Amino acid sequence: MIKNFTAILSVFFTFIIAFPACSQRKPSVQQDISLLLSVVQNNLKEQYFDKKKANYLAEKIQEMEREKLFEGVSAEVAAKMITNMLRKETSDKHFNVIAYTIKPQAEVKQAQNQQPFTAGITSVKILKNDIGYIKWDACIAGEAAFKKIRSALDAVAGCKQIIFDITENPGGDGASSAFINQFFYASKDYQTLLIKKCTGEANWHQSEVIFNYSQGPKFFDTPLYIITSDKTFSAAEYFAFTAKEMKRATILGKTTAGGGNPGNSMSISLQNSDTVFWMFTPNCQITTRAGHSLEGVGVKPDVELTSNNWVNETVDYVLKQNGAN
Repeated sequence: MIKNFTAILSVFFTFIIAFPACSQRKPSVQQDISLLLSVVQNNLKEQYFDKKKANYLAEKIQEMEREKLFEGVSAEVAAKMITNMLRKETSDKHFNVIAYTIKPQAEVKQAQNQQPFTAGITSVKILKNDIGYIKWDACIAGEAAFKKIRSALDAVAGCKQIIFDITENPGGDGASSAFINQFFYASKDYQTLLIKKCTGEANWHQSEVIFNYSQGPKFFDTPLYIITSDKTFSAAEYFAFTAKEMKRATILGKTTAGGGNPGNSMSISLQNSDTVFWMFTPNCQITTRAGHSLEGVGVKPDVELTSNNWVNETVDYVLKQNGAN
């Protein structure tokens, strides 16, 4: 599986579809690309939340094919061409099509063994004046991930202020931010802030995953600071978006990427092919109940950071706000 976390609050359906070949020979690049074009068009019509636009996008792919734009190019280039077209026509950065080569199983196992599971939490520190710092680089959910996240929160329990650094967090599973939120909000109002509507649904409904743990550290009155950048994407953006909308945190850094439409992913390949295509398609829209959306806009910081060391600049800001030297 490729290392790409392009959505939160996203439901991921990642699987391989094998298409039988007429022989045991390795498919040509053009056969791989033909499969890709067919599956992308079908997936758009079945998954994309805007049905009228989905038909238009599928027709654009057919038009590109008629113009022979995919002839003589690699699978990687074809995938990039489709991604660029989809993003240009929709302004939705969540659209993504990638071609990659299957690695031998031994290489995959070796890579997995070399990378310890961190649940996306890559650094936890106590900085000067009892400021807790958590670097959160991927939104990963599940019981194993929640235990790691809980350990990180336990490590900064008792700190006077908390900094979450999500400058390199590209998103993932929105349940991770929902899990964190329960420890930072005394009121449950944040749980009903966001609503969503997905493909095939007639009505908008609550987006936030509900966690109501009675155990764990309480940061209800602890000042919260969130550092963001233009690399902060999708589920990670919603963590900052919710905090800003609820006036729970001060956002510092740069405006986030503006990828607000979650979706699902799929992987496909021809039998005997070394090439796998991975596609992410937005299938939901999310807004606040008041109609505010981060799609195409991002989350703008309350304080723009300009130095070469954003963590130190944030710490200086925190200390100044709290009257410390």
